[in-house]
Amino acid sequence: MSTTRRRSTGSPTGVARKELILRSAAKVFAEKGFSSATVRDIADEADMLSGSLYYYFDSKEAMVEEVLVEYLDRMVRAYGIAVADAKGSTDGLERLIAQALRGLVDNREHVTILQNDWHYVRLMKGIVDRQHQIEKVWLDTIQKGIDAGVIRSDIDARMMYRTIMGAIQAVIRWFNPRGRVSIDQVITIQTAILVDGIRAAA
Repeated sequence: MSTTRRRSTGSPTGVARKELILRSAAKVFAEKGFSSATVRDIADEADMLSGSLYYYFDSKEAMVEEVLVEYLDRMVRAYGIAVADAKGSTDGLERLIAQALRGLVDNREHVTILQNDWHYVRLMKGIVDRQHQIEKVWLDTIQKGIDAGVIRSDIDARMMYRTIMGAIQAVIRWFNPRGRVSIDQVITIQTAILVDGIRAAA
C-alpha cells in the first residue's frame, strides 16, 4: 500500500498549518485508533475545516503515513548517530537500547499508533522502507558483536533483535514519565538485563 501526499504551500503559514495537522493527526490516531478516527476528528483537533485538510493530504492514510514516516526518520538518524559514536559493538548496542527507550518516551503517540494499528500501516511503503533501515542498523550492530566474540553466537541475530525490541516496546504500556522511576533508571535496568543476556561468556 502506498499513499500520495498533496503539495503544501512553501510559505511559513502553509508549513505551520501542515505541521499542526500532523500533530493533531498523531494525537487523534493515538487516542481513537486509525480505523475509528475521521478526518473531521483531526480537523476539529486542529481547529480547521475538514475540507482544508485535503489541500495538504489526499486521505487519512496519507496523514498517518507522514506522521509515522517523520517519526521513523528521526529514529533512523538517532540510531545512526548512536552507532557512529560507539566504542565497540556492545557499547553500540547499549546506545541503541538507550536511544530506543528515549524515542519511545518522547514519541508516545507515534509508538502507540504503530503498536495498535500495525495491521493498517505495515504495508505503507514509507513505513516499510524505514523499518528496514532501522532493522539493518540493529542487525549489523548485533552481528559485529557476534563476529567479535562479545555477543553470543548460539542465538540468531534476528531473534535477538526482535526480543530486545519487544521488551523495549512493552515499556510504553507501564512507564509513567511523571512517576517515581525515571527513564534513565529504566535505561540502566533494561540495558543490564538485555545486554547481559546476550553477552558472550568470558
